[in-house]
Amino acid sequence: MEVSAGVPARRSSVLATFDIVGDHWMLLLLEQLFLGRTSWSALLQELEVSPSTLSKRLSQLIDAECLEKIHSGGRAVDYRLTPRGEDLFSTLLAGEEWQRRWGGLDTPPLWRHNCGASLSVRSACRSCDRDVYITDASFQPGPGAGDATAAMPGRRFRNNKAGVSDWADSDHPLGLLLQVLGDRRAMPLLAALYLGLHRFDEIERWTGVHPAIVSDRLRKLQILGLIKMRLYQERPDRYLYSLAAPGREMFAVTLQMLKWGDKWSYGEGDEPLILTHEPCGQRLHSDLRCRGCGQTVHYRDCEPLAPR
Repeated sequence: MEVSAGVPARRSSVLATFDIVGDHWMLLLLEQLFLGRTSWSALLQELEVSPSTLSKRLSQLIDAECLEKIHSGGRAVDYRLTPRGEDLFSTLLAGEEWQRRWGGLDTPPLWRHNCGASLSVRSACRSCDRDVYITDASFQPGPGAGDATAAMPGRRFRNNKAGVSDWADSDHPLGLLLQVLGDRRAMPLLAALYLGLHRFDEIERWTGVHPAIVSDRLRKLQILGLIKMRLYQERPDRYLYSLAAPGREMFAVTLQMLKWGDKWSYGEGDEPLILTHEPCGQRLHSDLRCRGCGQTVHYRDCEPLAPR
């Protein structure tokens, strides 16, 4: 993320997770790993990506302790997800659910739950089991709130520069999701809107993103239908930004990123942000529940419905 001069990095569980998954090639790689493709040759063939690109993404997952390299004899190498890596499945699963609803394609469920049902999930409050909506959540600084003591580790690859229509209009099952979650400069703007910031200067100040990038990504999110803008001042023109329905429902994906970052990047008692579920008054922990059996979904409880 390109940060404005003088703006300190914020401690954020969402951004800690996003620093790993916020790249379209990384999302596609994680999908293949979850599908059980673990060899270099299989990943290279399925992704149709350059060896250097694949190598950089695999190295980042290894550095983040989400993946480990297994030598299977001779020069052959396989890759195995660690518990940290397996927990990223919830973020991808929530994203796939969002994609089916808003991606414009009639995409069937991609997984089968161990209850036997084709897997469709809902985001539920762990305390009261009600569906979670952005309008029912309140936010307070957590015990770990504040500015980061150091910037996040630098990424070793460039962000996706694909145009708005390159993935959103494709027939890939994750097309629209790749446009949003695969763009590390767009998601922080959605996070600012979730916190109730609606003016350009508020969003710029909170995210620390360069004004030109803020303007470009707000326009992209509007074109993709995730946000709306309303003119409230002329000469110069100034706008208020708000979430459209797809943007509000992307909150379910963000909650899974928050949960992963709380668990693996900061730990209990050091969470930067605390959410409360207003309908029950309890701290909000969002679980993905199978719509078929109602149970919380974990990676090892699922299998692909068909090869992809």
